Amino acid sequence: MRRAASRLAKRLSPALVALAVLVAGPAFAAPARCQGTDLVGVLRDEDPARYAAFEAAGRRTPDAEGLLWRLEKPGLPPSHLFGTIHLSDDRLKPLPRAAAEAIAGARLVLVEPREVSDPQATAEAQMAAGRRAVRAGGGALFRVPERDRRAVINLLAARGVPETTAQRLEPWFLAMLATAPSCEIARIDQGEINVDQMVVEAARAAGVRVEGLEGADEQMATLASASEDLALRVLVDTARLGPAFADYIETTVNLYLDRRMGFLAAALREFTLGGTRMITQLDYLDSVMGERNARMHDRSRDAFADGGVFMAVGALHLVGDDGLVERLRRDGYAVTRVW
Repeated sequence: MRRAASRLAKRLSPALVALAVLVAGPAFAAPARCQGTDLVGVLRDEDPARYAAFEAAGRRTPDAEGLLWRLEKPGLPPSHLFGTIHLSDDRLKPLPRAAAEAIAGARLVLVEPREVSDPQATAEAQMAAGRRAVRAGGGALFRVPERDRRAVINLLAARGVPETTAQRLEPWFLAMLATAPSCEIARIDQGEINVDQMVVEAARAAGVRVEGLEGADEQMATLASASEDLALRVLVDTARLGPAFADYIETTVNLYLDRRMGFLAAALREFTLGGTRMITQLDYLDSVMGERNARMHDRSRDAFADGGVFMAVGALHLVGDDGLVERLRRDGYAVTRVW
């Protein structure tokens, strides 16, 4: 069974936001877009007064707007911090010019997964996934309430994971599978690359060294630290959302394109766009964000201390009092939004 889980992890892009992409089973046809509705766009068009209140709520989150930030200290070449999204939607291509130029001028590019610069680490990560993902004794799906079990089984099957396999995997691993949109799975199966991978390609084309901040096993250990009750809630609520889960993806993509990823919490929590089951997606992200922010911050400090760094991580890692922008400001950098 560990081999099976390792095969599942073979195509893992170990990213969070709740958008980790894990493919199991054969490729299947799916639309290039998730065919969802932008809930913020609907609010803007149908209720301008409430939309204005939403914008005000979103701006209360520190650093909620912007994807590219410049870091400066006297005597150092400037560095940059760039927020990515772990999706390969065509609307996200190409990289913004400002980001591409900053990459070309950097001495070092830092990205989330260590595996991008170490092929051996990829094989090790697959083995680690096999060890972590398998549930001793199996029976994971029996923790799902019986009334929701068939919907959860169907949800996982749509992502290429048959019931017999799902039954023997840990709930946190199943939650990661559940939050991987089927349209994204299909795109990855077809060889499409996400924004993080575009950063790596741009760096290599410019001859800039690339290093990773985390190993896949570390990322999965953080996911595994989420409570089992939360993982089960992710499975049930995502299954109950059904096609409406695509609204979550479309809303997130559009907030990213508008460079306002920090508004996601206001959209889902304060304004409950899409209903209360959408909030579970944010709870899942929040459960692992703090630990990873601290790890990324700690591991990038020495590189930033020499200047000339371009660091690209998921955009939600940048926002809020505990986000990387504020952490770096507390380190004494002048941090300015560029784009």
